[in-house]
Amino acid sequence: MYRSFLLASALATAFMSNAQSYTRQVLVLNEGYFNFQTQLQEIPVTLGSYVPGTGVYQTVATISDARFGNHVAVEGDFIFVAADQRLLKYDANTYTLLDEATVPGIRRFAFRENEIVITLGEVGGLSHYCEVRDKNTFDLLYFIDGTTLPHSCEGVQVVGDKAYLAVNNAFDWANTVGKLGILDMTTGMWETSLDLGPDGSNPENIMVDGDAIYALNNKDFTGSSISKVSITSASLAYTTNVALSSGCGSSAKIGDRVYFMEYSQNVLNRYDIATNAVLDTLVGSPATYGLIDDPNNGVMYGTTTDFFSSGELHVMDYTGNILSTVAVGVSPGRLALDTRSSVGIDEKVGASIGLFPNPATGTLTIRTEGHEVGESLSISDAAGRTVMQVPASAFGVQDVFVGSLADGAYTVRLSNGSAALFIKQ
Repeated sequence: MYRSFLLASALATAFMSNAQSYTRQVLVLNEGYFNFQTQLQEIPVTLGSYVPGTGVYQTVATISDARFGNHVAVEGDFIFVAADQRLLKYDANTYTLLDEATVPGIRRFAFRENEIVITLGEVGGLSHYCEVRDKNTFDLLYFIDGTTLPHSCEGVQVVGDKAYLAVNNAFDWANTVGKLGILDMTTGMWETSLDLGPDGSNPENIMVDGDAIYALNNKDFTGSSISKVSITSASLAYTTNVALSSGCGSSAKIGDRVYFMEYSQNVLNRYDIATNAVLDTLVGSPATYGLIDDPNNGVMYGTTTDFFSSGELHVMDYTGNILSTVAVGVSPGRLALDTRSSVGIDEKVGASIGLFPNPATGTLTIRTEGHEVGESLSISDAAGRTVMQVPASAFGVQDVFVGSLADGAYTVRLSNGSAALFIKQ
């Protein structure tokens, strides 16, 4: 069926106005394997990229001279990585290393405009445990002195002009504390350290939901709890015990629930923030080391590992069922989403694919140019599974009914490799 380029242009304009976000890649920070007996890094720290539209994983960077990887995040067109004593910045498209700085004890980080706030911790102690650097140059702007903040920190989130830090003193094993620190980033002043109570020691992960901060606390590693703090009043709402032994396992806030690893059961549990109680145990879910939500595709990603020779990335539904699995590096822990606009996503020069409307609900119009006669089109879901196969129209324009597909992100790919993504809703 022939469509004029004028109509295609009008459809493209509508497509632009209805652009939605999609997950271009999932970044996987693999810690590798450091042999503490020999003090040798037997398997290096690596950064990997998993593309949901194709199901393909590849290693994109190797980080030498690092004992472990601490954190990874995507900000704009850049990937930021904390690895042992270093802060690194990569191009999110080419994976070129653009900059790095030595940051002793770096744990995690978060962003506010052109600033990056960093938490620190190290066995034997440091002179300070929180610092703020320029996001573009990595220049040190200021730090909170060790008298004001005398304890190591882990998780950090920025809400508005304030940074919220998990203060735990975790590297002094017998003397952990439980506080939520608040840094006013407009003034560079430490605002307060809220005590999370006797069951709130050793907070590790910080999660945000509306006016609330949720902290997953690992206590003394024989149990764990969740604390809720009001952002508006800067006060503790509660701390409640949730697990017999969650250790330092993965956790993530997904919707109105906190998913966390329960090591005594070796599966994921869900905590309902509406009822302030553990909702259920996801029997059959993997024993995840890392965990992250992908709201664009309606799935979550979890990693598993034996910590010395293997690692896997699992695509899961929200009940913990594994949809697909791909091998990654050793000790895959921290994960990050690279989210892009659905506008302008042709991946290969030569042949091209145009999709209208996008998002699509029923019929998807596919316009192809520059392809060979006899080529085919495949449609794959976020896990990389082919859900539809159709011949490519010799006229370059065809309608395909996608109304029966589940909502989410899909990739349309020509057999020559050219691809584009659309959102089914």
